[in-house]
Amino acid sequence: MIQKLKFDYSIIIPVVAILLLGLLSLNSALIHRPSLFNYQLIWASLGFITFLSVSFSDIRMWERIAIPLYIANIILLILVLIIGKRIGGAQRWLDLGFMNFQVSEMTKVSIILFIAHRLNMKPTLEDGYNLFDIFPEAAATFLAMGLIYKEPDLGSSLLIGGVALIMIMSSKINRKWLLGIVVILIISGPLIWNFVFKEYQKKRVVALVTMIVSDGSDLSQTSLYHTNQSMIAVGSGQRTGKGYKKGTQNILRFIPEHHTDFIFSVYAEEFGFAGVSILLLLYLFLIVRILNIIPRVKEKFSALVLVGASAILWIHIMINIGMVTGILPVVGIPLPLFSYGGSSMVLISVILGLVHNISVNNRYI
Repeated sequence: MIQKLKFDYSIIIPVVAILLLGLLSLNSALIHRPSLFNYQLIWASLGFITFLSVSFSDIRMWERIAIPLYIANIILLILVLIIGKRIGGAQRWLDLGFMNFQVSEMTKVSIILFIAHRLNMKPTLEDGYNLFDIFPEAAATFLAMGLIYKEPDLGSSLLIGGVALIMIMSSKINRKWLLGIVVILIISGPLIWNFVFKEYQKKRVVALVTMIVSDGSDLSQTSLYHTNQSMIAVGSGQRTGKGYKKGTQNILRFIPEHHTDFIFSVYAEEFGFAGVSILLLLYLFLIVRILNIIPRVKEKFSALVLVGASAILWIHIMINIGMVTGILPVVGIPLPLFSYGGSSMVLISVILGLVHNISVNNRYI
């Protein structure tokens, strides 16, 4: 007898709605390059197939492949630094012929599965873990972060570190050790600024602060051109927007990377505050829905995957919207299900497929 498939429409509906709004904006952003929009339709279709495939797979299989997937991911990250394709000064892609595969997107999946698997193998301690307890997980995370940073891709590196930290903290860290981590981060701040950040990254941060403190400086105008144009687009949308395919900042191509990192500014210009509110509510509903599933899950692995999924969505959204509105420096983080890109679309579909898988199999627990 064939088992009837179960669906959680409280996850599927916001996912599909966000995807459709993204395609609507991309159709406008790529009005001068329709072939790229056709490619995105293919990636969106492939992403939805991936979502359904992962949704009805065996969740235990994903736990079994967590370590092999992480190892394969590290090997690919090393290959990127050796033979990767260089675009715009960054070497982040492997040329597969039919697409440029961004391996750092794969890392977002592998690190969630790796941390969830490793913490699932550890006993829950009443006083919480200390640094020695989580050293293997921290070392694995820093290795992946370091390789991605070398591409260079500071944004993805910090994002992966943030997701891993949230997952580890959700498993309870000893308070004294947690205080020690905070102190170490504060002390190491100047060292990170001087020896980790590259000059162009420092320049973006300084320019952003300068722009906030005093408008009109030459430094902010030259270093934050992307953000300035994006902020003009977002602000000009006002309450209801200029109308579909009527955004001047978009049509006249004033917004750099308007179909990838800055697609939100295209959407905001055309649909205004009303449209932005709808999009943000859809994202909020999806994240809250994921968080609401966690208490119902019996398996620690599944619960940690949900924590990682909600964290990766939240950090993506906060960083992307923060940088296009001038709150954060430009770091090249896509908006999930919205920005152009095959790697991001397919791999965020894997994460959401895992969420849906866990939801339908734990609904009545």
